[in-house]
Order: sequence, then structure tokens, then C-alpha cells
Amino acid sequence: MPESARAGQYNENFNVALQWMWGDGFLSPGGKEEVYEMLKGIDVEGKHVLDVGCGLGAADVLLIQSFGAARVTGIDVEPHLIEACRARARDNGVSSQTDFVLVEPGPLPFEASSFDIVFSKDAIVHIPDKPTFYADVFEKLRPGGLFVGSDWLRGGEDTATEAALAWLSYVHLNFQMSEAPAVEATIRAAGFDSVRLNDRNAWYQEEIKRELESLEGESFEKLASMIGAEAANYRLENSTMKRHAIDDGFLRPTHIVASKPA
Repeated sequence: MPESARAGQYNENFNVALQWMWGDGFLSPGGKEEVYEMLKGIDVEGKHVLDVGCGLGAADVLLIQSFGAARVTGIDVEPHLIEACRARARDNGVSSQTDFVLVEPGPLPFEASSFDIVFSKDAIVHIPDKPTFYADVFEKLRPGGLFVGSDWLRGGEDTATEAALAWLSYVHLNFQMSEAPAVEATIRAAGFDSVRLNDRNAWYQEEIKRELESLEGESFEKLASMIGAEAANYRLENSTMKRHAIDDGFLRPTHIVASKPA
């Protein structure tokens, strides 16, 4: 990994490259379309939503403008991301309906029963203590509230191929990946019911092709001119190796919906 990707997981060049693949304001696969897929059938109208790992804030603007959330509180651990979220909220006219809070890793800094929905897209993979996280989310939800998230899960040991493990070693990110049955058991143990998991591996097998197309030819040269050849080559190698982890069934992005009993 180049030094530009080591100095904070989501530094400026890293964020430029991720948005290059996934769209303005999005730092995880599928961008806007995958947020719509996560929220399919979810009633957000008039709700107060907590976004865990708000990134650049594009999903928070969507939650208000497209899904009708009354208020969104976003949290992240990097100051420049919080500033970017605030700027995006201002630019989109939703500052009065948003709060963005810089937090330390650990317990959510809110009172119990504060939110109608806790939302998180592809940030939970960085949280090592999943039982404590889900118990904390359960506490912060109001009775009848929902957790709506997306997490990067892994397949069984038979999918931990040499290629998949080589990708994990290459990215050097602090991924904390579990298998689906263990994740569901953890969520239920926290008190949730009606837990639903939607494995998106098949979707990502197709999506990764488009991701790689954005890193080819003239597109690659343009990205390299923006962030430098080293960082662009890292992004290309990362996605190329990641494709093997996806196709081998190891990397399994998964949507999660769970209810707190009323």
C-alpha cells in the first residue's frame, strides 16, 4: 500500500479514488444505487436516523431528500470527513436537519432510545467488537426501531483461498470479517428480532467488473493525473485482487435489517 493510503484510512487521495469508482460522496461499493437497495421497503419518512460511519455525507443527504428523514445525525472518527459532511449538507440545503459528530471508537455517545433508525453502510467491518456494537445500537434505538446496515462478511474456510488472503494482506485495512451465521447470532443476542440478511456477493461479482472498467485506459490515466501514479496503481491492483476474493466467495457484502421489539 502506498504511503498516501496509510496515513489515515480515508485521506484525500483515497477518497478521490473511491468516489471515482462509486460516485460523488460515496466511499463504498454501489454508491447511491446500493443505498436505495438497502432501504427498499424501509419507512424512513419523518424518522430520526443515526448514520454510523457517515463518510462524506452523501447517504445522509439522500436519507433526507429522497427518503424523507426528519433528521440525520452522522458520526465518524476522522475530522476531515465530518467537515466534508457539513459542507455537503450546506451545499444541499439540509444543514438544519443534520448533525455531524466527531467520535472516538467505542460506545455511541448518545442517550438510550434516541433514534428511530440506525443506519450504517460498510463501516461495521472496521469495528472489532461486534457484540458490544450491536448491543449499543439496540440501546440507542427507540422501541420498535430498526437497524439497517451493510457489512462486509466472509465465506467459510473453503473460500479463504490463496488469492482471497493475498487481497486481505495487500489492502492492510483493519477488516473484521465474520461469517453470516455468527453475525445473525450476534445481532439476535443483542435483543433484536426479525433479523434479515441479504447476501450481495452475486451482485458484487457483476459490480466489480464496472469498478475495474473505471480503472482502465483513459479513465485510469485521468485518475493518475489527479492522485498520482502510485495511488492509482494501488487502487487498480486492489480491485483486481479483490475480484478474486469476490469470485472465490470469500468477500460477501451483506445487507442487514433488524428490529428492536416495540
